Amino acid sequence: MRRTAPGWAAASLALTVTLAGCTPADSGPGATASSTAGPVTVVGGTRPEEQLLARVAVRHLQNHGVNTVMGEPSTVPWGAAGDQQVAIVDSLAMASEVAPAALAGPVPTPSPSPTASAVPTAGASPATDGPSPGTRSPTRTASPTDPAPASPTGHPTATGTPTPLPDGAPASDAAGTTAIVVDHLPEGTEVIGESAGTLRLQAVTTTATAGLYSMEELGDLNGLCDRMVFTPEAAGALETRRLEVLAGCEPDEWIAPGEDGPAVDLVTGRADVAMLYGTDPAIADHALVPLGDPERILPEGRVLLVADPQDVPGTATGALGELAGQLSGEHLAELQRLSAGPDALPPEEAAQYWLVSAGLEQAPERWF
Repeated sequence: MRRTAPGWAAASLALTVTLAGCTPADSGPGATASSTAGPVTVVGGTRPEEQLLARVAVRHLQNHGVNTVMGEPSTVPWGAAGDQQVAIVDSLAMASEVAPAALAGPVPTPSPSPTASAVPTAGASPATDGPSPGTRSPTRTASPTDPAPASPTGHPTATGTPTPLPDGAPASDAAGTTAIVVDHLPEGTEVIGESAGTLRLQAVTTTATAGLYSMEELGDLNGLCDRMVFTPEAAGALETRRLEVLAGCEPDEWIAPGEDGPAVDLVTGRADVAMLYGTDPAIADHALVPLGDPERILPEGRVLLVADPQDVPGTATGALGELAGQLSGEHLAELQRLSAGPDALPPEEAAQYWLVSAGLEQAPERWF
């Protein structure tokens, strides 16, 4: 019987594949690499899902006749690209590390507070003047005197009063995030493959919280965040400014995720909103509600394969490109589901199951 594991915490996918050597049958850009060099070494990140992706890559390369072994985990895999090494990198995680300002993008000057904006300027008619050009109307209507409901964490909102929001440039899409990280890759390396699915950062909450505050989109957080708890704190370091200015949301606190991850923090009431990848199976597992982001206040990325094409054996290049092409949103979620939790499969069994389900390995007889 197939076993599955609960969804993972908001996370980044990142692993390094160290390629060295090839067989005489290799062809392509790396066909001239020494046949006496060592095996391909796959180095994953530190989280369970990153290690599983490393295991998947090892098995897939072995299936293509490439001598491959697992290496020690790495926290900065992109730095290993080149010198017969290939890095498989979560571009969003890399950009947040090496170029956070570029990933956050330009943020306009915040609009005046609701109190300040209520004071008319000289010559302006408070009865007829609407929002100034370039300023979006508040997405919610609430009176400062309305009683504030309590959030699931027990914190009432301060006023429930939304703030006029300025127009701002969207955050990086997947292509834009790739363009950011390319400038920070080791010399001579380039992207040789990218995942079919995107890694979209989303604000997620429970159905109870969404219903309590009538929230469907990020803009519905406007005026409600000053007593709310958000997680994980790593996302806050990057996204606080955009949320404050473009969504009218300045959380009371950003906390580190608990032992069971941000999704469980929402269910247990430890946090009100969590930043998760849209592919995280924990969203469905816990019936969580992703808030829509039509103006792309939050960024997205992809899983990238990075190497010096002159150093990479052709057989390995083709196999890794094939692997990246199967990293759809569905298969990214499946990868996460199999990697952690009480029902997680053993690493080698999980890697085999994933490759079979992705159509990259033939199912053995009597398969499940």
